[in-house]
Amino acid sequence: MSRVKKIIRLVLFAICIVYIVGFFYKNRDTLNLVFNLDLTAIFSIVALTVLYYPVQACLLRVILEKCSGSKLPFFGWFKIFILSTFLNMVLSQAGNVYRGLRLKSDYNISYTRYISSYISFAWMDLWINLIIATTIIVLLKPDLQIGPLVAWKILLAAIIVVIAVPILIEILWRKIKFSHLRLSWIHSKTSEVLIVAVNNIKDIAYLAKIILINIVVLICITGLFHFCFLVLGISLNIPTLVIFHALSKIGGYINITPGNLGIQELAYGFLGTQMGIGMAQSVLVSAFMRLAATTVLILLGITLGGISLLRNRKIYTKT
Repeated sequence: MSRVKKIIRLVLFAICIVYIVGFFYKNRDTLNLVFNLDLTAIFSIVALTVLYYPVQACLLRVILEKCSGSKLPFFGWFKIFILSTFLNMVLSQAGNVYRGLRLKSDYNISYTRYISSYISFAWMDLWINLIIATTIIVLLKPDLQIGPLVAWKILLAAIIVVIAVPILIEILWRKIKFSHLRLSWIHSKTSEVLIVAVNNIKDIAYLAKIILINIVVLICITGLFHFCFLVLGISLNIPTLVIFHALSKIGGYINITPGNLGIQELAYGFLGTQMGIGMAQSVLVSAFMRLAATTVLILLGITLGGISLLRNRKIYTKT
């Protein structure tokens, strides 16, 4: 099954790349946009990308401390965060193994609590960002549309699904009992993960802190989209930038091809087409953001010891 999944992902990746290459071959004149880049905008893209990583690390640190009850020194955690993200980029999922092992050995955070933190982070990160995005659109441009559909209504539907599904699963999971010892153990661990994720939202002070950091993350990412489009001579309003931010968040948790390469580009291209911006421009923006993130991450990863980590990669790729 694992091999079949890999083959399907590679086929989808190949289809996406062939489609994108074919599109730009037929529309070769659009590539002229790349030769008229604004240097100030490029500098701003790099600066915001550099800023994004410590802010994102801060967000995940708050959630880890809440879920585990352990205190994490920022620099120690930031190093683990960068190196695990760097390792994930080079070797799929190896970074997640590295992060779990380091958190257990350095800060005595169990694997169950680490998984609880990650699920809680993914869940809260997604619905909070969608709520912020929806609020901005309703306040600034409630008539904004994605093709024939009203943008805030699409986001509202997504919010309901994202919030409701884990809560319903947690309620259902509590009612299920297993007599088989192995199944009972899996059930108890899964229940612990779900309960921690759902119960955390009852802490108002904690929730407020997460929302504030997410607002900073939103500013970073919408700023990145702003300058990436500006590089191509396109100036977008805030609600439209927020829609791209929402798509980037959703795409971050639906991994179809490695790094969603090809899928992300097509998703941005489709959204750009539906909003009258243009497919070519939106695909190029995806490429700019991917290039900036990869470059900054490689530099940070190498600086913090990523080369040594790759030399000992067998430790984190056994699973």
